[in-house]
Amino acid sequence: MQRAISAAVLSATLAVFSSLAQAQPSETPPTDSTTLLKWLRAGSYKAWPKESAPHRSMGPHQTLVVAYLNPLLDKSMTAKSASHPQGAAAVKELFDADGKPYGWAVAVKTSHDSDGGKGWYWYEILGGATANVVAQASGVAVCVGCHARGRDFVLIPHPLD
Repeated sequence: MQRAISAAVLSATLAVFSSLAQAQPSETPPTDSTTLLKWLRAGSYKAWPKESAPHRSMGPHQTLVVAYLNPLLDKSMTAKSASHPQGAAAVKELFDADGKPYGWAVAVKTSHDSDGGKGWYWYEILGGATANVVAQASGVAVCVGCHARGRDFVLIPHPLD
């Protein structure tokens, strides 16, 4: 009888932990453009720390933006680390002039060494239904050129407003 109760308790405990593990937001975005777009559309980053409201981008993203930081990048930014860890990631939601979703910009640190921006995967897609992929690779020159002035290629002000 005690074995049956122990087995039932163990089974229930495993079920709870399994459901909690599945409910956790994805910590690091995929770096395959097709999988990433599905991941973005699913809102997999929405539980991450974020800015409180859309605002004008201070960079080349000529739209309203809201930045999200994965917990790894948020922790690194809080610590004012000179270099962010592999797996650090940011997602910027891009909005048109009317405040409607228009696209995303994503940065994922894919290597321990940033290697002049080559250790970051850059992705940007604009246009909603008529999507236009602007960037989708590691070391994209236009992304690296702007982000090089950030702390380890991150320009997002921290703490988040």
